[in-house]
Amino acid sequence: MSTDSFTIQLKNASGSVISMFQRIVSLTLVKERYTPYFTLEFTTDAIYHQGFDTKDFTSVKLIYGQNELFFGRASGISLKYTAGRKLLTGRAYGYTKTVGTCDAVPGLMSNCTLADIASANTYMPNVSYQQISDSANYIYVKETDTIWDAIAALSIKLYEEYPYITGMNTVNIKKQGQIRRTYNSVNITETINGNNFSNALSRINMQGTQGTYEYHCDDAEAIRRGIMRERYMPLDRQWLSSPSLGLKHKLYFARRGGVYKGFTYEGFRNEKLCDKVEISAAGIEYLGEVSKLILHADKRGVFTTLISYDDGYSSIS
Repeated sequence: MSTDSFTIQLKNASGSVISMFQRIVSLTLVKERYTPYFTLEFTTDAIYHQGFDTKDFTSVKLIYGQNELFFGRASGISLKYTAGRKLLTGRAYGYTKTVGTCDAVPGLMSNCTLADIASANTYMPNVSYQQISDSANYIYVKETDTIWDAIAALSIKLYEEYPYITGMNTVNIKKQGQIRRTYNSVNITETINGNNFSNALSRINMQGTQGTYEYHCDDAEAIRRGIMRERYMPLDRQWLSSPSLGLKHKLYFARRGGVYKGFTYEGFRNEKLCDKVEISAAGIEYLGEVSKLILHADKRGVFTTLISYDDGYSSIS
């Protein structure tokens, strides 16, 4: 498998100019469970492209065969002449990044659905939302909360799950349509095992309506590992009706990705975040979810790294 299967499409601000680059030198696409956007870095050979204006390129699309894998806003595009080569390099972020950088309208939202959050806030071009009608009694959006913060509160209240991105720019709050994928030792190039509890908290305390810190929650796994990191926070009106739920999920998020397993294989099967991964090969055996995906292609070939997290929102068995 080679980079010939990939195409980079660039458009200018008006969308009137489209440039297609198929001589891919390298690309790296990263999807991560708790990051509200995908990231693409690429380098292409532009030797046969003439007259394009790099300063006006605004959108980037990555196409694999007939499948569109990524669509986002260019964060930087550079054209370089080096060692007799004309190379175009760039970085782009999925359009859902705006959901995590734009403030949500503050205040109380009663009988709130995902569509309600989307319609109550600034329209986000090229961003779509999971079609789901379940509603929470309320969510309370604080000043400086982002739209992603509001969506996360809704997802936790409805399903005790954390939102994630599917497709190219679709916000999901409930796991649906997970494909179970099985892998064997063929083409496995490396295995990965590790842990990261650098952000984990041992206890979090929240102030009550009387000004005292009457609510608290402990993370038994962090404590078992000898982590002593305690935090105090003011009253969060988001969780007035369920303080224990709110604090538990703050601890979950603090130790996101705490334990992980994974592997790299040669090739690409167009996996999605939260797909089921089953493997019994190359010295590893487990069933988990796709929590992080790294697709890398260069002159050596095409390689996919799949990592499964074991934390409050997912498990490895």
